[in-house]
Amino acid sequence: MKRPILLVLALEQENHQHLLNSLADEVIYTGVGKVNATLALTAKLSQMTVKPLVINVGSAGSHRFEGNEVICVTDFVQRDMDATAIGFSLGQTPFEETTVLSNGLTVQGLPLATCYTGDSFVTEAHPQFHLEVIDMEGYALAKVCQHFSVPFLCLKFITDGADSDAADDWQQTVIISVHQLYAALHLALPQLGDY
Repeated sequence: MKRPILLVLALEQENHQHLLNSLADEVIYTGVGKVNATLALTAKLSQMTVKPLVINVGSAGSHRFEGNEVICVTDFVQRDMDATAIGFSLGQTPFEETTVLSNGLTVQGLPLATCYTGDSFVTEAHPQFHLEVIDMEGYALAKVCQHFSVPFLCLKFITDGADSDAADDWQQTVIISVHQLYAALHLALPQLGDY
């Protein structure tokens, strides 16, 4: 049985004129941040009798990729988890073995990257991490999908360079991101037939 597609976005603004709705069986908006993302996706997956293919799309910053590019995220790090004072690695949740979740599906034809998730809007370089893709929900969504054993695809449109211009850049480009994400999903979905 083919899984239903659950499209997950933080904000309705990232789905301008609901263009992406036609590519999914259902769309949910989680709100911004790790806590909101966790609550919304956990509640939804708990209600579903057939576990879906979860696809997260949305906007992101980057210190590696140019703006207006769609990136396929395969790995996720919690950039604001810092328990180094008690002997854990930066990004590692205390008493959990790994700092990186690697459950993102790949799409041929799209660049692959690691997403650094945290509850802050980044406007400067990180002192230790090289922030390839920067968002506020990806790690949380990946962890929920791992917990429920559901496949997870994450596609991010780079709206800004996560620098001093990031806030203005995001507001200007988030509306146009939907067309690039729509094209990327058209590329991705035929590759995900087994899920």
